[in-house]
Amino acid sequence: MNLNLFFFLFNNFIGGADDDYLSERFSNLDLNNKDSRMKFIQNELKLFFESSFSANQKRELLLLLNDVLSGKIEIKTNDFENQLFPFETPNDIQDFCHDLKQVLYFD
Repeated sequence: MNLNLFFFLFNNFIGGADDDYLSERFSNLDLNNKDSRMKFIQNELKLFFESSFSANQKRELLLLLNDVLSGKIEIKTNDFENQLFPFETPNDIQDFCHDLKQVLYFD
């Protein structure tokens, strides 16, 4: 399973490190802080997920998140940083994926 679907979730932020508006807007985002992380997922990712992912893509992403959480798949820091997001990579990507799953599928 490749990570393209995972990174599609962040489509609006890929390359954002080169965008002055996005860089400024997310300069204080701390994805290591649970409250900040949960608000980001809820306010910035959930609507895109609900409106842009097909039912099949939603199922596939859930399987991918489960594989990350079980350790079958690893999302490396370098994979995350290569996307040039306008925010810092979380220290614990697995913890980040746990919260993604919680907000996108259960909240």
